[in-house]
Amino acid sequence: MQLRLYTLLLFLCFAHHVKSESYPEVVFDNSLVKGSYARSVVNYSGDSWVENVQNSLLVSDTLFFTPGNALSLKYISSENGDWDVLIKYSRQKFHYRVSIDDMLSLKLFVGSEGTKPENLPSISIQQGSNQSVSIPLSDYIEDFNNSSWISVKIPVKEFAGLNIDNIISGIMLRQHHSSNLTNQLFLDQIEFLPAKYSEAPLTSNAVLTKATAYGKHIDLQWQVPLTPSIRYVKIYRSEDNKDFKAVGIRPTYMLRCLDYVPILDKKYFYKIAWVDYNYRESPFSEVVEVEPKKLDENQLLDMIQLANVNYFVENYDINSGMYMPFRMKDKAPVSVRETGGAMISLLIGVEKGFVSKPMFMSRVKRIVGFLTKAQNNKGFFPAYFDGRKGLPIYLDDQPRYDIMATSSMMEALLIIRQYLNTDEAEENKLRANITQLWERLDWRGVTLPKDPLVLRSAIDMVDEYFTFDPLVGINGGMNAYMLAIASTKSSLAPEAFANGIKFKFEKPRERNALRRINGNVETNIADSVQNIIEGDQLYSSISGKDSVYKVLATHDTLMYGINLPFGNYTSSLLDMYRPFNTINPSLTKVDGYDLKDVLQKYTQVAKRRDNEIGVGNSNSDIWGFYQYRDSVGTFRINPAISVSSMFLDEARAKRSLYAMYNQYGEFLFTEYGFRAWMDLRTDDVSDEYIATNQASMAIMLENVRTGLIWKLYQDIPEIKSAEQRIFKK
Repeated sequence: MQLRLYTLLLFLCFAHHVKSESYPEVVFDNSLVKGSYARSVVNYSGDSWVENVQNSLLVSDTLFFTPGNALSLKYISSENGDWDVLIKYSRQKFHYRVSIDDMLSLKLFVGSEGTKPENLPSISIQQGSNQSVSIPLSDYIEDFNNSSWISVKIPVKEFAGLNIDNIISGIMLRQHHSSNLTNQLFLDQIEFLPAKYSEAPLTSNAVLTKATAYGKHIDLQWQVPLTPSIRYVKIYRSEDNKDFKAVGIRPTYMLRCLDYVPILDKKYFYKIAWVDYNYRESPFSEVVEVEPKKLDENQLLDMIQLANVNYFVENYDINSGMYMPFRMKDKAPVSVRETGGAMISLLIGVEKGFVSKPMFMSRVKRIVGFLTKAQNNKGFFPAYFDGRKGLPIYLDDQPRYDIMATSSMMEALLIIRQYLNTDEAEENKLRANITQLWERLDWRGVTLPKDPLVLRSAIDMVDEYFTFDPLVGINGGMNAYMLAIASTKSSLAPEAFANGIKFKFEKPRERNALRRINGNVETNIADSVQNIIEGDQLYSSISGKDSVYKVLATHDTLMYGINLPFGNYTSSLLDMYRPFNTINPSLTKVDGYDLKDVLQKYTQVAKRRDNEIGVGNSNSDIWGFYQYRDSVGTFRINPAISVSSMFLDEARAKRSLYAMYNQYGEFLFTEYGFRAWMDLRTDDVSDEYIATNQASMAIMLENVRTGLIWKLYQDIPEIKSAEQRIFKK
């Protein structure tokens, strides 16, 4: 099955981002999983009570305001007790700050007959540990009834104690007046709205352009006019072309979605409507018919790649063309490192026919133009910029130029330069501009002052001699060393690549256990740093007060029956996989180590560990441990870990992919690919996506299937020369 995003649709997608800045600031619209809402926290005491499952509110999938569900709040407010419920602002990537002119809006359905206005709870706004005053909901209801959804709008300025400079972490509902009645409310579409918005009537029919079946996922595509009063796209589905039910809702910056259907080999009918800020709908689109069939392996992999590429098609800043990791009201933060993965993913989209080449060229030209003018030091960029102003953003309050972020961007640009192989004037100019960015990088200027073979991870914007942690280990730092050795203007010696793997830098835990003898460092058994190199290899730490020592990274460790040559690892496997997005692992035999074999061992250990610990599923093919707190805490699986391991063991990775897609695809896989994580013990799933995940899956799948990115990277003249010097046969 051939997948295509037609040129017209993609140009519309590119243009439409002009209005996507006004993403709905929603606290709750839908629970991604059935049963209970894990992003709610229920507390009660005394004779009061709130219905809950594992301290979370229940979810109603039969009564809702916007499809497909709402929150159920059933409670008793006793005079001899108290209760409260926190509904978290779950969009971790969105740092939303309210405006004093905003309105807190929610939809309320009173499901218990005896409930009166005075039985309703009060509501407040949570900002971290700070909480505003709590306001009775009943004070803002004009037409109280038990038969229809009630709109509640409260001006933000009414919430005394609110700090508009702080981000929102949730809203709190709490017991107000007491009674012995058991009340039940249904809550939906909790959000912050501007006090004024366009109310132009939606008189034109919506436009549903296409419906394509990929197994049980139906890919719906539409067009959205630049009408300011359109806020959502509402999706309807029918099995008989007569009785249509609302099955989904999407913000207007999304021009496609995946709908999951229960049965194959039967016809489904779709139509959509535009929805305004008052939830009034436009006339329906024409009905589109589709009949889903079972996917074969290639079709499934195509769909997964399409979805991951689509994530980068739709998530970018219109001004700079760069990937936007999250949205803020007052600025457009863009990520240098993640834009590298985004560009390679889009290139794959062009090659597979998912993305039009004109759209790709337009995006890359905008990025290159932005970077050419952007602030830099020795050619290196900060990790983040404001895409509107072109100024650096320091999310961790450390003003620095990031070596790894710049490396990720530059290797992507070099791959694009290699890919664009025609003599057209546009491509010639773009290749020349990329070369200009490449050649201004001063790699020797970012090594450690006392070791020309070791790259720093960053350089300070104020004092460039301030030393950050060095780049060492099997991680993305290897990509930086490859570029540094490949440089035609300021190259490092080829042994720097192996040096960055063989050695690491440590600070002794027991400083008294070290003493100098004749300029050398002597250690005792209690010293936590072993294999310390001679005393002239002493380096300043980040603080400049303590000392770190260059030590051997090799540390044979036996875990789960497998010998690990570099000891136990503490980071994600994705960090270890990252170099091989571009570097062909079949080449990486360096200084006595076959890095592909080394990674295979670490991957086997990770799978054995995950299966032994257990992640809420008895299927051993589901692995990729992401985070845990304790034996009863959070256990999360990141789908990208096992899928991205396909370059090491294709059969094992595919078994994991099939298991996750077939068992959990209904809520784990979307139009943007796999979500960031799922927690099978708490029945929770992330409502976010991580750019490094989406890029890793798109790139690794393509490398395993065609070797495209490995081939392009290896054919870059400078890289080919560097690899010949590093990977000596």
